[in-house]
Amino acid sequence: MIESLEISANQWQFLKNSEKYVEASQEKHVETSQDNARPLVLECTRRQFLTAEDILARLAGSHNQKPRKGILLADDVGLGKTTVAALIAWVFAGTGKRVRILAPNQVMKRRWAEELNLHISLLNQCATNLEVGAGQIKGKFKDKPNSKNVERLKGGQIQIATHSLATNGKKIATDLLIVDEAHRAKGENTRFSKGLKKIQKDAKRVLILTATPFSIQVAELARMLRLIGGGNEEKRSVESFSKAINDVYLGSTARDSTKVAERLTEKANLAVEKLRPFVIRHGIDDLPNEQTAFGQSKDWNIEIPHANPEELETMIRMDRISRISRNAGGQNSKNTNDPRYHVGWQHFDQETANLATQVVEGSVPEQAVFSSHLESIQRLRNFKSPHSKMKAVGTEVKSIVTKGEKVVLFCDHHATAQELTVYLNNVVPNYSRKDAPRLSVWKQAWKEVLTSAFAEDDFSDSLSEPFIGWLCSSLIRAQVWDWLSSPVEGAMELAAALKNRKVRGQAGENFEFVAGSATHLFRALRNSPSSESILKRAYKGIGSLPGNKYRVLGICENPDSQSNPSLILNNKSPDTAISIFNSPFGPDVLVVTDKMSEGIDLHRYCRHLIHYELDPSPIRTIQRNGRLRRVNSWASITKQPIKIAYPAFRGTRDYKLVQIMKKRMDSFSLLLGGVPDFDVDEVKGPQEKWRNEVICNAKNKLGGLGRKLNAKNPRNPDN
Repeated sequence: MIESLEISANQWQFLKNSEKYVEASQEKHVETSQDNARPLVLECTRRQFLTAEDILARLAGSHNQKPRKGILLADDVGLGKTTVAALIAWVFAGTGKRVRILAPNQVMKRRWAEELNLHISLLNQCATNLEVGAGQIKGKFKDKPNSKNVERLKGGQIQIATHSLATNGKKIATDLLIVDEAHRAKGENTRFSKGLKKIQKDAKRVLILTATPFSIQVAELARMLRLIGGGNEEKRSVESFSKAINDVYLGSTARDSTKVAERLTEKANLAVEKLRPFVIRHGIDDLPNEQTAFGQSKDWNIEIPHANPEELETMIRMDRISRISRNAGGQNSKNTNDPRYHVGWQHFDQETANLATQVVEGSVPEQAVFSSHLESIQRLRNFKSPHSKMKAVGTEVKSIVTKGEKVVLFCDHHATAQELTVYLNNVVPNYSRKDAPRLSVWKQAWKEVLTSAFAEDDFSDSLSEPFIGWLCSSLIRAQVWDWLSSPVEGAMELAAALKNRKVRGQAGENFEFVAGSATHLFRALRNSPSSESILKRAYKGIGSLPGNKYRVLGICENPDSQSNPSLILNNKSPDTAISIFNSPFGPDVLVVTDKMSEGIDLHRYCRHLIHYELDPSPIRTIQRNGRLRRVNSWASITKQPIKIAYPAFRGTRDYKLVQIMKKRMDSFSLLLGGVPDFDVDEVKGPQEKWRNEVICNAKNKLGGLGRKLNAKNPRNPDN
């Protein structure tokens, strides 16, 4: 028996009037025009409100529905799952209920606090029957990152914690438990999985936010369904559909593709019907009316030349010599056809140097072949020219940033990211204007800007001085000066220009003022414990904020502690660099690995993304794209498309990987994300052609499948 929530539908009446909420956000935007808040978009807000209303109706059992233990919200990345969940959290807290939110890490924990705070003034204006205020948000945001503190909540309070809270073995009673990115609970026997299973018993209701349903393993989805009240029937239907998908990609390709497509369609429809009471999902491509809000994605073709004979010979010889080394029991080159060899030379040359020190224990002919290949490789690599793919991508990146745009590049390996960062830094030009005011004038102007935005007791020297110093670094000064349309003289005139000119040389009411963006960035850095620590250390002369020197910044493992930290940031908590990239200031080029592909925003001033090196996972690629294709993106503000590039080094393994990935991504939405990872070296052309035929045959019947999981109007569920 599910315990009653005692929340009336009358207490979330504001969700029926998204227009009023959006109008209030626009009024707030005008009042705080020098801040960085972007007004809400009606179409997106309308869908988010409908989703929140549907979830609340299901959880409470309103509108003649059966009350449910929990709901799984599995919208595509970028559609605002956090916003929906924050609204639901405030309805619970605003009616005197206790709410606990489990975020995956400290960065996301602070993101939750920002989202909850964002709605307070709007709810006080539009939802007067709810009691909401900043004092209701609990969470020791300046605790140690692994803190497992369990706060005793009073009615009306919201605790934000990390996933680790689920693993401390303590009783965690709450009226609503929200678990963000629950698909990170990998495996039945992980501490997080066991902890979730236990703490959900102490929660009256559970809301799970996760990736697209079938982009996670069946066992994981089954566990989530059990957490929210699903049973064996739902589990069996999901497993059956998943097996049908795997049968397409792993089964025999000698069968009739039409019959396999029919079976796939049958299993898909059955699974969706069983999931409908428990799962809500919106696909980004199923929302044509919202496309302008998060930006229409457009393919960006970066032409990469075909590998020349010398490059192909070099890679083939490396494959041969690596096989000999492996067969001889060598420690090096465990991967004979390393994907890093096809996208850069740094790792290749390191492996060559390692192999040169190896003594091959084998027959005399084997030793001779090994030595011959090694000598040829060393001869071919004697001319240290840039990698062809890297050179072509660098040319395109240079063109983009000289037009005033930012770009993010994703790599699969740290060695590739390191090499790409260094190369791009060598080709991206510096700002050229030389007529900027003196350093002392900039310092006075920025101090005037910030002191007028913050009260004196809210403006400590230990935080403000290093930030002003960062704003006055050579890169930021040249960057901002490039945005100002006409020369200025004197600190006060410069301060006035910063307050009245728009960022990145833009015009129009949708763009922020330079001073407002700096104020917002300073506030974001102060509210982040790790960023605040960096500011305080900089005040003491220990280090500085990142992004103050080069237009390129890499976030990846740094193999050499002596390497330039201004260029490659080796940081386990990179939220400072992310905050800076999400501002108009600082680096225009960000090179990252897949550690940055989930749970962060990169969209506020960037609409260009390059998949320089792909991970063999379609869901990972989709998640990367979701860093830019989000509500209120730079693309939507500038009314220009998000440009996504999949450059491929023709004639190599890299080209094959890109072609297979693009085909499988075309099937991603049709199969609710259930496209498996693949080993590019094991995919055969004729077999892949058959798989594509199956998907094509099933396309018409699967096309509207995902929309069956869309949120319904609880007052008229047939709509």
